[in-house]
This record gives sequence, structure tokens and C-alpha cells, in this order.
Amino acid sequence: MSESSPNDKEATIWEHLEELIIRLRRIVIAFIIATAILSALPAGFEGGKLYTPLITVFPRIIFRRVIPPRITAFNGKTYTVVVMPGSEFESIEILSYSAALLGMIGAAPVAAKEIWEYIEPALYPHEKQFMKRYVALFTVAFILGVIFAINVVAPLIYLMMYKLYPLFVPNGYTTLIKVEISRVVLFTLELALAFGLLFEIPIVIYLLLAHGILDPDIFTPTMMKYIFLGAMIVGAIISPDPSGLGMTLIGLSLYLPLHIAVHLGKKRAIERKTLEQIKALVES
Repeated sequence: MSESSPNDKEATIWEHLEELIIRLRRIVIAFIIATAILSALPAGFEGGKLYTPLITVFPRIIFRRVIPPRITAFNGKTYTVVVMPGSEFESIEILSYSAALLGMIGAAPVAAKEIWEYIEPALYPHEKQFMKRYVALFTVAFILGVIFAINVVAPLIYLMMYKLYPLFVPNGYTTLIKVEISRVVLFTLELALAFGLLFEIPIVIYLLLAHGILDPDIFTPTMMKYIFLGAMIVGAIISPDPSGLGMTLIGLSLYLPLHIAVHLGKKRAIERKTLEQIKALVES
């Protein structure tokens, strides 16, 4: 944005779009560079000699967290989990998703910085102090979403599916559960990307409310009830847990940050509006 304060003449829509395109291009470049650098960084040396790239960390974490060596099904029997490849090219897919996730994490600070610089000229001085913290918050929210997906959501989904599957297997068959590595790893990485973005929605809602882009009145108690219901439906879709525990855990994890963001956003919007009214009275 070309203006230096909220009172200066606003730039045209084309000037805004041109600047937005430039900043988006910088974010894409940062993503590519972060993907290349972080993927190649060493995560350790096995046996003191074998180089292990960072790009393999996420698949290994997923193995430890999502795929247990044995499963006690709902029928009370214990089954051994056997990991098998799905295709000869699945390692390339797994590495691609892992690299993309590393790139998004690495580029998150740059993306937050570009967004901050884009909206910064339209902010008041007291708002700029808060927005500086937004850059770090943007990155932290994405990382928390990734951690939540890998450590809570994905293990819960696969645990319930593994426990349910043996119920349909007749007696006399081998007590093995075959797991295709590519499906588990790719699905978990997709969940991680999705939850990383979902955890940033409350920040976006807060900013839209705080700066008058969204009308606070649309978030009525009735609307919040619908949002709560929607979060629970998403939790039910994501989690196959028949007990409802998974649905509740995921639903509340999506709803509570949004509820807090709406509350704080409304409060900030009222403060902003009051400040504008006082300023208008002083100028008049």
C-alpha cells in the first residue's frame, strides 16, 4: 500500500492489486527457498556416518505416532501391524509432501511479514504495536496445527480404524493388519497441512473484526451456535471414533480458538470505533 497513514489519500484498486501480486510472489519464492534449504538440512547421522536429511523427519514421526506395532481390536484380539509398500513410486510422493510441509513452515514468517507490510499503512499507531506480534503468532498457529494433526488427529483416526477392521474378519484368518505406508503418511501430512491452515483462521477472523472489515454484529449467539455445530460436524467427519470422544476433542479444538478470536475481535472493534468517534469530535 502506498499511503502512509489512515488519513492519507487511498491508493487505487489496481495499485493495491499490483502490490498484492508482488507480495504473493515473494511468499512463493520464500516457500521454494525454504523447501530446498530445510529439506537438505541434516536431521542427524545414523551410526555416526549415514547422513539423514530433515525431509525424512515427518514420515518417521508419523510412523512412531500413527502406526502402532500391535493393535487390540474391539473383539479383544491382538493383531500385529505389518507395514508394506503400496507402489514403487510412493517414496517420491512421501518426500514431496514432507518437503511441502517444511516449506510452508519455513515460509510462514515471510508470509506473515508480507501480509503485515501490506496492511500496516492502514493501521493506527496503537494497532501497529499489536500487529507486530501477529507475525510470530501466524507462524506459531500453523506449527501448532501441524503438531495437533500429527500427534492427536491422525493417531486417533487410524487407531479407531484398526480396531474396527478385525470385526469383519472371520475366525481362522491370519492375525495380521497390512498397512500401506504411502496412504498413512500422505493422509497424515494432508491433515497436518489442513490443520495448520485451520489454526490460522481465528487470527484472520480477529483481524477482519478488529479492523472493521467484518461487521461484529454477524457473530450473534445464534451464529456462534451454528459455528459450534459445524465444528462438531467436522470433528465427527474427521474422527471415526464411535465413542464421540474424538469428535468432541477435534470439534472443541477448532471451535474454542475461533470463539476467543471473535470475542477479542469484537472488543478491539469497539475500541477502534470509540477512538474514531473521539477523534472526529476533536477535529470538529
